[in-house]
Order: sequence, then C-alpha cells, then structure tokens
Amino acid sequence: MINYYEEQSLIIYLIIIIYIGVRRLTPRKFRKGRMYFWPIIYVLLLIFFSAQVNDPLILLSLLPLGIAGYFLGYRLLENNEIKFFFKNGTLYYKWPYSITLTWTLLYIIRVSLEFFALNCLTITIIDLLLAFNTGILISASIVTLREAKKFALS
Repeated sequence: MINYYEEQSLIIYLIIIIYIGVRRLTPRKFRKGRMYFWPIIYVLLLIFFSAQVNDPLILLSLLPLGIAGYFLGYRLLENNEIKFFFKNGTLYYKWPYSITLTWTLLYIIRVSLEFFALNCLTITIIDLLLAFNTGILISASIVTLREAKKFALS
C-alpha cells in the first residue's frame, strides 16, 4: 500500500513521462542541442533507476545492452525511418512511433515499480530493456543529426 504522498508523486511522475511521450509522437522542430540534451537525460534516468540493482553482473550488462540497442537502432533508422520536412522555413523531424512508445511504456512501468515493486527480477528485466531502448534512442539522435545535415543541404 502506498501513502497519499507517494501516490501524488507517482501521479506527477506519470504525468511528466506521458507528456514527454505524447510530445515526442508529434513532429518536432529540429534543434541540434536537443539531440545532445535528451540522450544525456535518458542515460541519467537509466543510471538513477539502476542504482537500486545490487547485482554487479546486471549492472555490467547494462552497457553492452545499450551498445547493442545503439547498433540495432542505427541499422533500423538509417533507412529513412526518421522523417524530415520544412514548415515555414523551419526544419522538423519525426521519429517512428515504435521508438517513442516503447520508451514511454518502459518508463511508465519502471516508475510504477518504484511504488509497487513486484520483485527484484521484474525491476531488473525492465532496467535491462531500458538500457537497450536507451541505446536505440541515442542512435536515433545521432541519425537525426546526420540526416538533418544532409536534408538541410539538399
């Protein structure tokens, strides 16, 4: 059972995550700084949540999973999966729904587990999936930077 203050915290966290997720589903103005800022936030969130894992083997496996996610994301996204267009002279981009929805769902589950922890195994599995998805998000930012440069030049 969670108390009133924990319930309020959970609601606030979920609102923030859902807000970010919904905004990421719509086309965004391309800003170079955003492509660096958000991957740092994703990594910091992963580190914050994974700090509870007491198994060093699990902690060590987060980095290889993130790297694997990066390479898979790079392969999948380099085939023009990220859409670009100009609107009123401003460059916009749109990531595939699958990337954004996966990230949003995993973080909703992970934040919920902070309050309704089922067991350590569930938390560990979600953290490993988050590491993999964080790698995909980092590759999406890198591909977006590269493709935006090409798109702006053409």
